[in-house]
Amino acid sequence: MMLLGAFMVLPLIVALIYGENSSVRAFCLTIILCVLPGAAIRFFYKANIDDISLKPRDSYFIVTISWLLASAVGCIPYILTGSIPNFFGAFFETCSGFTTTGSTVINDIEILPRSILMWRSLTQWLGGMGIIVLFVALMPRFGIKARNIASAETPGPTVTKLTSRFTGTAQRLYVLYLIFTGTLMLLLLAGGMSIYDASNHAFTTMATGGFSTYNDSIAHFHSNYISWVITLFMFIAGTNFELFFVAAYGHPLKALKNEEFRLYASIVVIATVAITASLMHQGTYNNFREAFRDSAFQVTTIISTTGYATADYDIWPAFCQMVLLLVMITGASSSSTAGGIKMVRVLVLLKMIKREIRIKLHDTIVNDVALDGRKLLPDTVIFIIGFVSMYLITLISGTFLISVTGQGNLITNFTAVLTCISNVGPGLDLVGPTCNFSFYNGFNQFILSMVMIAGRLELSTFFILFSRFFRHPDEV
Repeated sequence: MMLLGAFMVLPLIVALIYGENSSVRAFCLTIILCVLPGAAIRFFYKANIDDISLKPRDSYFIVTISWLLASAVGCIPYILTGSIPNFFGAFFETCSGFTTTGSTVINDIEILPRSILMWRSLTQWLGGMGIIVLFVALMPRFGIKARNIASAETPGPTVTKLTSRFTGTAQRLYVLYLIFTGTLMLLLLAGGMSIYDASNHAFTTMATGGFSTYNDSIAHFHSNYISWVITLFMFIAGTNFELFFVAAYGHPLKALKNEEFRLYASIVVIATVAITASLMHQGTYNNFREAFRDSAFQVTTIISTTGYATADYDIWPAFCQMVLLLVMITGASSSSTAGGIKMVRVLVLLKMIKREIRIKLHDTIVNDVALDGRKLLPDTVIFIIGFVSMYLITLISGTFLISVTGQGNLITNFTAVLTCISNVGPGLDLVGPTCNFSFYNGFNQFILSMVMIAGRLELSTFFILFSRFFRHPDEV
C-alpha cells in the first residue's frame, strides 16, 4: 500500500505541472488512502520477520490478494477524475495496466488528463517485473523468504537466483529494467518525442504493456525510426532477462546458444518473413519496406505481448491473422516481462512430441527430455503439461462465460479471452487493434479482469485459492 502511494507521487507531479486540479485532488486522496493503512500496519504490527514461517499456500495467498488489492486501489484515480466513472471499467483498466495486458475500455484516450495517462503507463511499468518483486527489491530485510513469495508471481516455470539471496536477484533485475527503460527513453527523445511521450512509451514498452498516449498508438508518430526502436526494445523485453547477465559476465555466446532464445528469435524471423510475403502476394502492400516494417512490428508486439499497433491487422489476409494468433498463444521467453504460454514451455512440448515419435519407432530407446544439455526432471515436465492444460481450459471456460450475456461473437469473445490470458492487449474483430473492450458490460469486464490477473500469475497461483486443498491443506 505504501509502495503504491509512493509511486502515485509521479502522476501527482504531472498533474501539478499541467494544472489538472481534479487529478491533484484525486491523487492526493488516493495517496492518503494508500499510505495511512500501510503506515498503521507497519506501526501496530511489530512481529520479527525472521520469526514468520511462510508456507507455499501463504505465498500464493499473499501474491493473489496483493494483485487484487493493487488493482482495486489503482482504479480510484480513474473514478475520482471521471476518466472512467464506473467501477468495473476502471478496475478492468487497472488490471490491464498492472498485468501489462494493454486492453482498454477508453474510447478516446487523448481527451484524458495527462496525469491519468501517466498513472496508466506507470501501472504497466510497475507490473512488468512484478509488484511483489519490486517490493522485495526495496525491502531487503525479507531475505530468503522473499523467494517463495516472488516465485508465485514471476513469469516462467522456474525462478533463478542470480545472487545468493533473492533480494539481490530482485535488485539486479530492477537495475537492468531501469537501464533499459532509461536507454529507450533517450532514444525516443532523439526521435522527436516529447519528454512526456517518451516517458510513457518507455514505461509501457519495457513492461510489454502497450498503453499509448494516442488513439492510433505508435502509428501516430509516422516515424520509421520510432517504429524500429520500439520493435527492438519489445524484442529485448521479451527476452529472458537472465541471459543479459550471462552475456554481461563474459559469456555472450552461451546466451546466444540458449535454446529458448534461439526458438524465440527464430519464430520472430520466420513469422515476419511469412507475413511480409503474404502481404506482398495478396497486394495488401505495394511497398516492400512498409510491409516488412509493419510485419516485424506487429509480430514483435504480439509475441512479446506488448500490444502496440502501427497497422490494422484486422484487415490483413487470414493467413497473417492466423500467424499472429499463434504467436499470441506462445508468448515470448520465461523470466521476461511478456505473457503467454512462454517459449520454454513450447520448446519442452516440441521435445516431448519428438521423444514420443522416437519411442514409437525405437521402443528400446530411453530418450529423456533435456533443455540446454540438462535433463529435465519428470515433475518439471508434468508441471508444464499441467500449465498448458489449465491454459486451454481457462481459455475455453472464459469464452463460454463472456458469451452467456450474448455480447460479441465467437471470434471476438475467443480472442478477447485469449488476449487477456496471454496479457497481449488487442484481439480480432470487435476487440481488434482499432477497437476496444468498452462494449462489454460490467460482468464481462470483471470476468476478463480476473482472466488477466490469472494469466499474469501463471494461472495456478490464482486458481489455487479456489481449491479445497487450499482451504484444507492437510488433505491429500
